[in-house]
Amino acid sequence: MGRETLSRAAFVSVAKLATAGGTRSATAKAEERARNQQGMDPLVDPKGLAHLGPIRRSLPRFDKQGNLWVLTCGMPMAEETLLDTTGSMENNVDLAFEALPHSYEMYTTGKAPVLGRYDVQIATAIFNDVEDQDGIPVLCRSQFEMGEKIALQMTKLVPGRGGCGNGKEDSQFGIFGATYLTTASINRYELKYYHFTVSDEPIVPVIDPVWLLKIFGDDVFECIKETGYEFDRKGVPDTAQAVRDLQKKAHAFFLQVNGRSDVHDQWIDLYGSDHFVALPFGTEHLHCVKAAIIGLTEGVLDLSSAEEFLRNTKVDGKKMQADQAKRIVRAVAHIPLGAQAALPNFGKLPKAGDLFRDKIDLWPVSEEELQSESSVTDEQSHGGVRWL
Repeated sequence: MGRETLSRAAFVSVAKLATAGGTRSATAKAEERARNQQGMDPLVDPKGLAHLGPIRRSLPRFDKQGNLWVLTCGMPMAEETLLDTTGSMENNVDLAFEALPHSYEMYTTGKAPVLGRYDVQIATAIFNDVEDQDGIPVLCRSQFEMGEKIALQMTKLVPGRGGCGNGKEDSQFGIFGATYLTTASINRYELKYYHFTVSDEPIVPVIDPVWLLKIFGDDVFECIKETGYEFDRKGVPDTAQAVRDLQKKAHAFFLQVNGRSDVHDQWIDLYGSDHFVALPFGTEHLHCVKAAIIGLTEGVLDLSSAEEFLRNTKVDGKKMQADQAKRIVRAVAHIPLGAQAALPNFGKLPKAGDLFRDKIDLWPVSEEELQSESSVTDEQSHGGVRWL
C-alpha cells in the first residue's frame, strides 16, 4: 500500500487546481455539481463506493518482503472532524482546507509531533440540515486517507452555506457514521482514535431510521454488523447512546463555536464536561485546538509544554502569539490528560519496519522467531539439517 504521506507540494497542487489559483472556494466545483442535481462525488457520499459501501476504514499499510509483510508507516491513527457548514459556519471547509498542511505537520513533524509514532489517516465529514434544498446533502464524509487524497476529498465536500434557521442542525447522522460505520485498526489494540464534532447549533436527540436509509443506503443495517453492532430500523440508538458508543472507541470531543447556553448545556449532557471544549477563537485556529487536545491525550504534551508547542505554530506566516497559545491551553486544560497513554497497550504497538506473517495478524513476528528461521534457512542452503 506504499508510504505516501501529505507533503506541502502535493497540497499546493491540489489547492491551486481546486481554487483556480485562489479565486474561488476549494469546494466550488462540488457545490456546482450539487446545484445541477448531480449528487455527491462517490468518494464523499456516505453510501460509499460500490465496492466499499458506507463503512470508512483505517487500516495498516504493508509491503511484501519475502514471505512476510513489512509495516511501512507504523500503526494507523484515524482522525475525523465533523464540521457544521450552515449559516455562519459556511466557510468551515475552506478554513479547514487552508489549515490542513499546518495541521498535518503538527501531527507528524517538529520537536513534538503529537501523532509522530503513527500512520496518520484523516477523514473530514460535514453536516447540514434535512430541510436544506437545492441538492444540498445532509452529510458528506470522506475516506480515511494518508496523502494528497486528504486534500483532494475535502474539495469534494458540499457545504450547506445558507441553512434553514430552524434552531438545529442534523449532526446526529455524522455521529452515527463515526460510531457504527467506522473500523479503525487502532481499536484492535484497545487504543482509541480521535473524533471531533464542531458546531454552534443544537443536535436532534433522535436518529431517524428513514434518513439513515437515505443517507447511508438500503444496506446500512446489514453493514453495521461488520463493526460489531446489530440493530434494525426499529432499534436505532438515540443520539445520546450513539455518543456513548462512540466514546468507547474514540477520544471524541465536541468543540463549540460561540457561547449559546442551550447549545452548551445540550452538548455537555451528551459528551460530558471533560470532552466539551469552548473554542476561544471560533474555527479560526481549530487545527491548533485539535493538535493540543491530541498531544495532551497522547501524553506527548503537558499543560506547560503545550503552550510552547503552540507558540512555535505559524499563524499567517508568523508564530502564534503567547496570549493566543495561553487561551487555547486554558480552553483544553480540563480534558482527561494522558488518557491514551494510560491504556494498556499504549507502549506495545507495532512499529514501522516490523514484520508480520499475515496482514491480519495483531502482533509482528518476534526477533527470536526471525533469528531461528534465519538459522534454519542457512543450514538448508549449506546442505545441513532440513526441518520438516
